[in-house]
Amino acid sequence: MSTSAVSAALQPDLPVWNCEENDILICRHVVQETHDVRTFFFSPPTTHIFRFEPGQFLTLQLKVGDHTLHRCYTISSPPTRPHTISVTSKRVAGGPVSNWLHDHLRPGMSVQATGPMGDFTSVQHPSEKYLFLSGGSGITPLMSMARTHADLAQDTDTIFVHAARSPDDIIFRDELEHLAASFPHLSSTPAIIAA
Repeated sequence: MSTSAVSAALQPDLPVWNCEENDILICRHVVQETHDVRTFFFSPPTTHIFRFEPGQFLTLQLKVGDHTLHRCYTISSPPTRPHTISVTSKRVAGGPVSNWLHDHLRPGMSVQATGPMGDFTSVQHPSEKYLFLSGGSGITPLMSMARTHADLAQDTDTIFVHAARSPDDIIFRDELEHLAASFPHLSSTPAIIAA
């Protein structure tokens, strides 16, 4: 990206992505989180930013074989990083969409999306203390909230308890440990559940 493109992208008055006007998102980056979980980062095809509340979701429309399928994915990125948006998907045995995402979606490819939508958000339920409880891929909305609180340096007391089948199945494990070590108002505890 050229210097002028970077400068333009950092302008605070950029237009907001609106799925009613353009429902296309471009996959920009893929991160392998665990052996069966990946995070997919997207941005619009033109320079726009995203506005959403932590905990909200996108609905992806994907062409899988001869079928067009719709699936809702909670946004795992925080709204405090508005130039990209990410969803995190766990591969599910026999799942047509999660397997397609893991096997086929690569940087440069496009998907159709609508949203953001949803009311499960800390913005609509402000508090001085939160208890975040999650299991498996259900960590994604709470991770968006925790990242937002950290980015804003909020002094909200948050206890984050996440259940997983094994230490290797803890999604965002390194980042949660870093957040808990860096922010005194956040404590993170993994709970390992035997399969």
